[in-house]
Amino acid sequence: MTDRTNDTMGRLNDRQIRPSEIIRVIKRYGLYVIASSVATAIAAAVWAHYQQPLYDASALIHLDQHSSMSLSISGVSSDDYDLKMRTQIIGLNNPAVIAETIDKLKLASNPLFNPTLFRDSKDRAVREMLVKQFQSKLTITRIPDTELIEVRFRSRSPELSAIAVNTLVDEYFAENFTLRYQSTQDIGAFLTERLSDLQSKIQVEQNDLMSKGLKLGIIDLGASSSAGGASGSSGSGSGIGTSTLVVETSGLLDQRVKAQASLYMAEAEYETLTRNKNSMPPADIPGAAELTQLLNSLSAAKSQLAFVQERYGNSYPGLAQQKAEVGSIQRDIDQFRLKLIDAAQQNVTSSQNVVDSLDQRIHDLQEQSEASTPEIAKYEILKSQYVSDQTLYNTLLSTLGSSEIETGLEAEVLNRFEVAQPPSFPSFPNSRIIIAVGFAGGLLISIVIVGVIVALSDTVENVEDIEANLPVPVLASVPEYKQELRATSSDAPIPLVSLMAPRSASTEAYRLLRTSIALMPGSQKTRVIALTSGGPGEGKSTTCMNLAVVLATQSKRVLLIDADLRKPTIAQRLQVQNSDAPGLSRFLSDPNITPEECIQPIIDVPGLDIVPVQEIPPFPSELLSQTRIVDLIGWAREHYDYVLFDTPPVLLVTDALVIANHCDTILVVARIGVAQKRALARIRQDLAKYPDKQSGVIINALPFSETYYRGYGNYKKYYGGGYGGYDAYGGGSGYFQSGYGAGSSSSDDASRKVNK
Repeated sequence: MTDRTNDTMGRLNDRQIRPSEIIRVIKRYGLYVIASSVATAIAAAVWAHYQQPLYDASALIHLDQHSSMSLSISGVSSDDYDLKMRTQIIGLNNPAVIAETIDKLKLASNPLFNPTLFRDSKDRAVREMLVKQFQSKLTITRIPDTELIEVRFRSRSPELSAIAVNTLVDEYFAENFTLRYQSTQDIGAFLTERLSDLQSKIQVEQNDLMSKGLKLGIIDLGASSSAGGASGSSGSGSGIGTSTLVVETSGLLDQRVKAQASLYMAEAEYETLTRNKNSMPPADIPGAAELTQLLNSLSAAKSQLAFVQERYGNSYPGLAQQKAEVGSIQRDIDQFRLKLIDAAQQNVTSSQNVVDSLDQRIHDLQEQSEASTPEIAKYEILKSQYVSDQTLYNTLLSTLGSSEIETGLEAEVLNRFEVAQPPSFPSFPNSRIIIAVGFAGGLLISIVIVGVIVALSDTVENVEDIEANLPVPVLASVPEYKQELRATSSDAPIPLVSLMAPRSASTEAYRLLRTSIALMPGSQKTRVIALTSGGPGEGKSTTCMNLAVVLATQSKRVLLIDADLRKPTIAQRLQVQNSDAPGLSRFLSDPNITPEECIQPIIDVPGLDIVPVQEIPPFPSELLSQTRIVDLIGWAREHYDYVLFDTPPVLLVTDALVIANHCDTILVVARIGVAQKRALARIRQDLAKYPDKQSGVIINALPFSETYYRGYGNYKKYYGGGYGGYDAYGGGSGYFQSGYGAGSSSSDDASRKVNK
């Protein structure tokens, strides 16, 4: 059983999806998919029509970090700048700034913003609700590849949306300036001490420089010409070494200015973090943005705690959980601050090591100059030291005076790039986009549903499905012929395609079935064939009647027995007139009735006789199990060339299996789009019970695109005429009455002439 399952799964996996299968699925479900998509689009349009128009106003902020003076000389990396950008976005979304904006605009009493009109904005719970409501309408994003931040606010009023954006930006600018000013004051106090020490050092260096200049005859500290003249008195042998020593010392002093500035900033950051526990960390320190988010979360958690405590009291069970959340966030903040302090201390240590290294190298050069350089070179080195310290002093003094000190990298300056204006058109709803999205959504959902239906469907959709589940020879594939019947005369006495359209592809498929049956090996002169199907509606009776017609047109005597004792159709379809004659049910129940009494000829099809059911018996299976059916088959073998049994569906009742036990051949009709895969697998098990019986499958209603007739293009033009209606038979007389079949091929005509 496992091997069979694996074999079947392997065939299914190896089978490729053909374009014809896709076309078949589109034909079957395409209308439903389009209708569903259109319905979804219409629903989206109706929904958009009844939506309240909303307006978006936006302002642009420019984050310029290159416009102010800074102690840091090195450039800023893109990662640092992205961090600062994210920090500014978090700051703009700060609940404190939003709360100030709400209070300034009195949005709590504005029905356009607060339809419920919770006027008590001092209540913590109401204030928290208003802040969240404002944040839900606020969008802050960075415009890619620029230094611009877009602040967008949505409201039912275009004027309110513009005022809200501009006020929020103003409040953030004010708070940002306050924080920067406080940071400047703290750092300024620290740097003032360093400035005083540096001033004392410069004064000592200036006195030493003047003393050496007087000894060498140099009066102007900034004059290099005198030094150059004095250096001419030194020996020529030491001039090159002296010049190199002076240049190297000057370069180290320039590096020391930068390193000392970085050290001052690192020390200032460290002092600010350690002295003030509530201070905001500098933006250049890793983790500053994360700490800002934690502080915002702590503020929201405290507001929620106050709301719960005020509304439900101290005995509320959820109060402990809320307090635990606040404590957890506070602990995270404390741990994060410790990490930031450690990072700042490491920054100080690193900067101090750089300064100490430079000082050591400068000290070594000074000792070297004392031993091997003339006095003029010593003077130049001392002058370079003085100029370096003076430059550092002037830089500190300038930055303190302009209040542009920042903690780490270059100072960030926020500029208003564009002021928000009241929009003229609503941004929501956009009917075109909503309809397009609705249509696309409906189309996608429909395709998914159709895909699931097709994937889970147990219905056979092609020949490969039938062959995989019922591995017996395919004797014929009958294409769909509804259009062929519509093109024929509607007053035909017997509405069968083999009579109404003898030149059609469907009739040719029945002739192919006739040939396949004739080529099957058999020991009996008369062939007894039982036709069945897995379930109703697969065209079993229609196939049986058309096969009987094409067999009769070959000058064969054919007996068609309607063995469906539960739902007979042969008599009605072939328009049997004598309804009083006994049928199969009376023959099986009454031993006095002979087979000749049950025979009724079909006048329009010479050579074709039928045995109708007539009365429907109460116990069909019991009648078929008696020996009378054996007597009927034995008599039929003596008088007919072919005996066809139209049996009920094999999976519904046991009648077909009872009859099949007495037949030579068992044919299964499987209709594309109706037959079930599990039913075919069951039929395969039933056929295995009759190993001595010949069996085959007839594929019914195969799409014309999958048949071999498509290779001929237009089938009727290939044969040089139309499909041919019933009039091609001479109105049912003459051609049939002479014993010839109008629908037969040339080989059939030759065989009939030989028989004559």
